[in-house]
Amino acid sequence: MSAWTTVAAVAVSAVTMWLMTGPMLTYVRHVVELSSVAATGTRVPPGAVFGIMFDMMPGILTASMVGTILGWALYALAIVAGYRDYVQLGRLGYPKRFHWAWSFLSPVYPIGRAVVVRRQAGSGSATMWIALGATAASLLLSFGWSFWLMFAMFDAMRAGLGTIA
Repeated sequence: MSAWTTVAAVAVSAVTMWLMTGPMLTYVRHVVELSSVAATGTRVPPGAVFGIMFDMMPGILTASMVGTILGWALYALAIVAGYRDYVQLGRLGYPKRFHWAWSFLSPVYPIGRAVVVRRQAGSGSATMWIALGATAASLLLSFGWSFWLMFAMFDAMRAGLGTIA
């Protein structure tokens, strides 16, 4: 169970990124439009950028709140799952168990648990591979989304600024 909370965390990250993409790109498009207006010599009101920012904040804050609340819920679930797994391994007769408190460091418990169980039983490393795969997927997703978002922002700026020249 504790390894699957890592997988669920990747899904929560993906949903949060998806929810934030629209408002962030809309903000960039509005700022580019404002820049093109300013480039024609038209005076731009001093609070225009802040106005655009405040228009986009509800979407960004909603995405952040959803991601944060779901993230904390999954974190708590991972800790509870680690504790329950620790107790269950004791009931199954494992004399040595990886302590459940390592669940506070998200991917550490499933990895340590797999190592300790494998040494005693000769098998049981699936939780480690699930946790490692989910951690790698999370990193790839984060980097991929960040790079994609930067390029999308640059495209929006280039398209908007191209109308100035």
